[in-house]
Amino acid sequence: MNKVVRLKKYFFGIFFLIVLFGCKATIALYDQYAYTQATSLKVDLQNLALVSDSVSYEIAKPDIDKANTELQKAYEYNKGRDQNSLSAKQYETLLSDERFYKNFLKDWKMKGTESAIMSKNIYDQIGDLMDQIIKLENGKNK
Repeated sequence: MNKVVRLKKYFFGIFFLIVLFGCKATIALYDQYAYTQATSLKVDLQNLALVSDSVSYEIAKPDIDKANTELQKAYEYNKGRDQNSLSAKQYETLLSDERFYKNFLKDWKMKGTESAIMSKNIYDQIGDLMDQIIKLENGKNK
């Protein structure tokens, strides 16, 4: 009988440790730097979309390159954070060659300038996606 009680305590102790380690946070904590990156990127990317109907791709190329570098930095930063795969996947949407942002840049380069309708559409899409990233970061435990 005494062995049974010790065995139950042993299993209870193991079970408690498994539960304790299994209950760690499932999403990264709030990060002010990531939030600042996201809000800054939103403005930069939306500004590119706005000027695409009046400024040629070639003239905007330095700003495009700068924004793309900042986008890559934000992605790498967020990808490297523990339990932050949701934010990283949202940045992957912008970086993907098959998604709207890269297609927008290819189209802008090919045409020289975009239509006002396309410019506004991309502005809205970028805003929506960046708002999701910003809200996700802002909603994390501080």
